[in-house]
Amino acid sequence: MELTGIVIAKNEVNHVAGVVKSLLSVCDNVIVVDSGSTDETQTLAEKAGAKVVFHEWEGFKGQRRFADTLSKTDWVLVLDADERLSKGLIQAISQLKRQMKPSNIHAYSFQRNLHFMNRCFRNNILTSERKTRLYNRSFAKWNGGTVHEAVSVTGKTVNIAEMIEHYPFENLEEAKEKLRTYAFMKAMDKHNAGKRIGFFGILLHIIITFLKKYIWQCYFLKGTPGLILSWLETDYTAIKYMKLYELNHSFDEKENKDEQ
Repeated sequence: MELTGIVIAKNEVNHVAGVVKSLLSVCDNVIVVDSGSTDETQTLAEKAGAKVVFHEWEGFKGQRRFADTLSKTDWVLVLDADERLSKGLIQAISQLKRQMKPSNIHAYSFQRNLHFMNRCFRNNILTSERKTRLYNRSFAKWNGGTVHEAVSVTGKTVNIAEMIEHYPFENLEEAKEKLRTYAFMKAMDKHNAGKRIGFFGILLHIIITFLKKYIWQCYFLKGTPGLILSWLETDYTAIKYMKLYELNHSFDEKENKDEQ
C-alpha cells in the first residue's frame, strides 16, 4: 500500500521539518499545503523532503479537503505541524502497509498525548483523545465548523492503541493566544448554529471544565504544569461562552432596533 502524508501549515518554522521527517518514516511522499507563510516554513519543508503547495486559507475544513485532492494515493496520513508519530505508531503503520489488503476498513484512529511544560499528559480512558488520521480518501470527508474539524468515514474505522505525540504550545503566551483564538472561532460556530447561553450556563461550563481537567482527568498529578493547563483550558471554555453570550446579546440588540 502506498501512503501520502499531508500537513496544512502557516508560519510553522519551528515544527514543519520535524513533522515532515516524522511522516516520511512511513509515507511514500509528503505534501505540505501552505496558506502563505512569511517565515522559512516552505523552504524548510522542501529541504526535509516534502512537496509544498500554496492554497489561500479557507478555514481548517477547506484546507483539509483541498489537501486530500492533491494526493495521488487512495490512502493518506494527516498530521498537524505540531504533531509527531511515536515509535510504536511508526511500527504499527509500517506493519499495516505491508499487510493491508482491500477490505471494508476505510480508516484508522490513534490516541494522542499532549506535551506541555516538559510534562506528558498521557491519553487514557478519561481523556478519550482519539483522532482519525489514516484513511482512504475515497470513503472520507472532512466536516465541522470553523475550528475542530474532523473526518467522517463511510465504512469501518479501526482503533489502534498507539500514540500521536502533540506539542501544541511553545510557551505560555502562545498557549493563551492560540486557545483564545480557537475560543472566538468556536463561539462564532455555536452562534451561527443558533446556540444560546446565559449567566448560569457560563458559570456551569467553567466549573465543570476545571473539575473535569484537574480532577477527573488527573491533571493534578502533573503538579504546577497540570494546574496551569487546567486553568488554560478553563479559560478557553470561559472565553468561548462569554463570546457566545456577547454574540447573542449583540444579535438581540440588532433585532430590537429592527423592530423599533
